[in-house]
Amino acid sequence: MRGNFKAVIWDMDGLLLDTERVALESWTEAVEEMGAEADKNVFRGIIGMNRKSWEEKLRKDLDHSLDVDELISVTNRIYKQRIEEGVPMKQGARDCLEWLREKRIPQALATSTNRSYTQHKLGKHELEGFFKAIVTGDRVTHGKPHPEIFQTAAREIQVAPEQCLVFEDSRLGVIGAAASGAYVILVPDIGSHDEESLSKVGKELPTLSHALPYLEEIFA
Repeated sequence: MRGNFKAVIWDMDGLLLDTERVALESWTEAVEEMGAEADKNVFRGIIGMNRKSWEEKLRKDLDHSLDVDELISVTNRIYKQRIEEGVPMKQGARDCLEWLREKRIPQALATSTNRSYTQHKLGKHELEGFFKAIVTGDRVTHGKPHPEIFQTAAREIQVAPEQCLVFEDSRLGVIGAAASGAYVILVPDIGSHDEESLSKVGKELPTLSHALPYLEEIFA
């Protein structure tokens, strides 16, 4: 594989930043605050989706059990407060970003999160400067698992998708990245995977701390 790749595309939530746990906790706390009940797996199932997609799924799955509009409002309030307090980067993430920048290997971000939240999260850790392109969920028509967001990111850094490594944690992200033609590296977080998504993975690493030696080998 060495020498075949020219760029890296990163997911953000659950991959570079430890935010998926915060999101899941926010949904759960909101349900409790409303005095209702909901299966946590419903919220795990929306990991990797853009806002339009996860709103549609929640309305389909929960509309008969609680007020989805109120749930979204309460969850957003809780989540925003927690994000304001700051969320940690994943172990090994900054080392990978810095090494790639030092080697002048183009990096892009492809996240389902909208632009304002993305800027805020990246700003907390001063990460914007690492990326030649940042593609957010509100910039594309089709969310993950559609490949559009990865195709857009590759186009904006002027590298063919087939020459990109994509780091992802979510099932939907893996499927979308593979559909774009990129080589997919899975670093699992709290989201579940199945036979379909796992069959699309080129390489699985337990944490981003294991990614730097892999990148050094690939881009040697």
